[in-house]
Amino acid sequence: MSKYEYKVEGDVFYFKYLEMASTAAEAQDQADFVRSQIDKPGIKKFLNDNRNVTSVANPEVSAIWGELMGWLSTKIEKNATITPSASLKMQLNRLSKTAGTYDTVRAFTDIDQALEFVGISDAKIS
Repeated sequence: MSKYEYKVEGDVFYFKYLEMASTAAEAQDQADFVRSQIDKPGIKKFLNDNRNVTSVANPEVSAIWGELMGWLSTKIEKNATITPSASLKMQLNRLSKTAGTYDTVRAFTDIDQALEFVGISDAKIS
């Protein structure tokens, strides 16, 4: 069974984690897949759904996803993350505000708000 699902909706690439990558190799494969999708013509936004993530990534997995997020910032117009908790949402939004990217990088706990942020509020994503 795959540890993620994905979908393209308009100019948005939606990536839903079902289970956190457990190894650096697995995380690298997932990051490479996301890059391949973002590089497709017409993809301008990234919606990262982490609602199902209940564990903290190990340092190697975190480093790979951190690298991916840096790369994404040069490729897309908006980046939304759906978090499993309000505290994580607040932490990510504080980081985004500090970095001066709050207009383009934001975290949510509510999927409808995230969909609105990336401009696909009528999409059928659950």
